[in-house]
Amino acid sequence: MKVGDIVKMYAPVAGYKKYHFCVCLPEDEVAGRFLFLNSDPSYRDCLSIDCARIPDIPASDTGVTAISFSLLPRYNQAKLNVYQAEVVGTMPADVVAEMLEFLDGVRSLPKGDKECVREALEFLNEQNA
Repeated sequence: MKVGDIVKMYAPVAGYKKYHFCVCLPEDEVAGRFLFLNSDPSYRDCLSIDCARIPDIPASDTGVTAISFSLLPRYNQAKLNVYQAEVVGTMPADVVAEMLEFLDGVRSLPKGDKECVREALEFLNEQNA
């Protein structure tokens, strides 16, 4: 698993498997951090894009994938193993660039979490340039 990967795993908050976007890898004393990829665009601070733009996950019933910037779930490596985390693809470069632009308007993430997401997206943007 690496920053920028799309990961399918059980999400205890939802009670079923969901897709996540990795923004920080788990380390010895640091839990990995992820953004939820939802199908419901009505949540606060969601970037909604056409499902076809992320071909590594199935299309939703709503026709959009809502990248949720309202919560940054954390999982250590043990939990990732328990939740059967499976990398299914990588976020496309054009979506990463759009996420970075969208992040400026996000108000619901704490400052530290927002900076973590910004660092990951800037890193990926540089890698894709």
